[in-house]
Amino acid sequence: MSEIRVLIVDDEEQLAEAFRKKLSKEGYAVQTASTGSAAITLVKQQPFDVCVLDIRLPDIDGVKLLEALKEIEPNLEIIMLTGHASIDTAIQSMKCGAYDYLSKPCKLSELSSIILKAYEKKALKERNIVLQEQLQRVETHDTFIGESKQIKEIHRLISLVAPSDVPVLILGETGTGKELVARAIHALSPRSANQFVAVNSSALQESILESELFGYKKGAFTGAQNDKIGLLELANKGTFFIDEVGDMGVNIQAKFLRTLETGIFRRLGDTRESKVDVRFIFATNKSLEDEVKEKKFRKDLFYRLNTFMITLPPLRERKDDILLLADYFLRKFVRGGDKKVLSDSAIKLLSEYWWPGNVRELANVLERAVLLSMTRKTILCEDLPQTMMESHLNCAHDEKRQLQSDALDLMKVEKEHIKRVLGLAEGNKSKAARLLGISRKKLYQKIEGNS
Repeated sequence: MSEIRVLIVDDEEQLAEAFRKKLSKEGYAVQTASTGSAAITLVKQQPFDVCVLDIRLPDIDGVKLLEALKEIEPNLEIIMLTGHASIDTAIQSMKCGAYDYLSKPCKLSELSSIILKAYEKKALKERNIVLQEQLQRVETHDTFIGESKQIKEIHRLISLVAPSDVPVLILGETGTGKELVARAIHALSPRSANQFVAVNSSALQESILESELFGYKKGAFTGAQNDKIGLLELANKGTFFIDEVGDMGVNIQAKFLRTLETGIFRRLGDTRESKVDVRFIFATNKSLEDEVKEKKFRKDLFYRLNTFMITLPPLRERKDDILLLADYFLRKFVRGGDKKVLSDSAIKLLSEYWWPGNVRELANVLERAVLLSMTRKTILCEDLPQTMMESHLNCAHDEKRQLQSDALDLMKVEKEHIKRVLGLAEGNKSKAARLLGISRKKLYQKIEGNS
């Protein structure tokens, strides 16, 4: 768990100091304020997770201060303290957004327990916000399907590396399922009960990516109106997946290398350092060795990433899995328990197609086919994209041209052989024909280029 930042606001300074010492010993980062105005100043200057607030202060009513603090930092969880407990006070503070309230005098152990619960509520709220953002930019499938030799080997590697904390680098073309492998590693790891957080480096501008990774303090740049927790902090105790790491800017690479090695990072605009415990998984469709040679990727970061590598084959190299995947996607996209099947010609086309977009393209093609086939039980070639048909025809034409080319090459080899035999026969065509085992007439035809 990252350090919990607590603000205690109470004009009884001895009590506030006793709380501070007790909570500090338990690992909380605690600051105190004796007035409402001092509390407002502190909350404007730095982030807090939980505020313990006395209902009666010398300069402002505690409930009004609660409202003011919530306006500055909506996610701040506030626990009210009152020496004059009443149901009316409790209801009023809860309506204004307080997490809970305690009556004075309260036990320090009780206060510590409720602070922890308030923090967990705040952390959950922030995780939900970030995960909702991620759903808009991260595409996933339900499972990792295949019976081919390559897929069985990938399953073996996943099982091998999942229990450890070593960084993993997943290589593969776009659409091959790199994030699925990352999620499978997380699911089989000791961190599976904690967060799996994903970010795509190529989907964000460098400045935005930096603020997403590390978070920022209010006022760090124009538009930073509130503190923002970064994805690194969100992934604490869990797994952090960085897709298309080859597109990460060199400046961010330098900062990220330190975090990868030590777990230490700094929010934008912050003077303090934070630390996280995260397992990193990376993916790219680029050759990082080439990127290093072109000085687009740091050599030291590459060596750190390259601890354990998993390479995913493109779909065209595991054609045995195409129909298994097709069957899965048909069952997924057909609603109401109905069943659709592929015609023989559709099966042939799916099996022979090049699939430049890999599994993701196959899923999109079949989702479209299910819609176009409407109530028809059989999916036909006409339900598949026209570009697939054209590609298939072009491929057939290419194969025909290649056969013709090969045939021409054979004719060339044959002519060269006939020349050598004629040389041996000293130009005597009858003798050459006998040596070749063909008639004189056939020899003349071959010399003239007519087989």
